[in-house]
Amino acid sequence: MPINSTRFGPGTFKLGPTASALDFSCQVQSMGVNPSKDEGDTITTLCGDSIPGSVTYANVLAGTFLQDLAVADGLIQYSWEHKGETAEFEFVPATTATTGATGSVVVDPLPFGTSDGAFGDVLTSDFEWSMVGDPTFTWPAGA
Repeated sequence: MPINSTRFGPGTFKLGPTASALDFSCQVQSMGVNPSKDEGDTITTLCGDSIPGSVTYANVLAGTFLQDLAVADGLIQYSWEHKGETAEFEFVPATTATTGATGSVVVDPLPFGTSDGAFGDVLTSDFEWSMVGDPTFTWPAGA
């Protein structure tokens, strides 16, 4: 198989119910669906046999947003007004690749302002929102 790669953007990020989703694509500096694995300890018995520990997976939507403090109904405002709520999302990291992810996240309020920036810096908010279950991926059609 030859080399195949995908570059980040242009893409889309929408938040909220599909029919009325808000498009925050231009606020995304970086974003990814990140899985994590939790594996329990292996149990070994007296006879020397062992069984593996249980395995569970969790997912987060994580990255960095540009803060949009100068607009009404921006992403920072949305995150504070909907904190703790479950919201649907749609994320396509590169529209040329057509692969995307949809699902639900628990919205946590985004950082407001900066605690480590300097005068004149672009304000950003790092985030990590827990997903409810697994995302649904849209993969390219096979040949």
